[in-house]
Amino acid sequence: MGNLAQIEQAATKIIALCQKEKPTKTDKEKMLALHADIFNGIEKLAECERCGAISEMIVTMTLAEVTAKLCKECGVKALEAGQIQKTAPRRRTRRTRTSKPKAETAAQQPPSPAELHTRVEAETGIKKADVKRVQKILNGIATPMSTEHTLTYVKREVDNANKREVDKAKLKMEEEALEKAVKMLMAG
Repeated sequence: MGNLAQIEQAATKIIALCQKEKPTKTDKEKMLALHADIFNGIEKLAECERCGAISEMIVTMTLAEVTAKLCKECGVKALEAGQIQKTAPRRRTRRTRTSKPKAETAAQQPPSPAELHTRVEAETGIKKADVKRVQKILNGIATPMSTEHTLTYVKREVDNANKREVDKAKLKMEEEALEKAVKMLMAG
């Protein structure tokens, strides 16, 4: 039995196991074993260097100092012609990027942290030092959260920071200004 027939047979067995009403743990183990058989069969297949067909049996031929791995049909054609004609390997085409004007590119670049903090300060009325502290709280979030959860988290952290900071300056900001600052800092 050839590799293609083994792959087909294993795939048919997997389909039959998947169509069972209630597959069991042993069915899963059988599927994994069949998967390994399919993978091994695929690994044994080779590609003809002339036509690109995948075959179980590839022959390495050398004619007129040209060596190639060929399928049965291409090998016969090469023998009849007395030479091996390799096809050029397929080239992957690259997508060409259209260049954008520099002004457009500069406008799309995110602002630096200093510029962002200055803009947040101007639009919210929160002192720049407090904006930086809010940014530090945002940077401490380990995983991405929704905006709503992030706002709740930052508000609690500000409250906790204000409770801890007895001697230092407290974070003084209105809730609306804090929400706007968090959204602006998240947007970058």
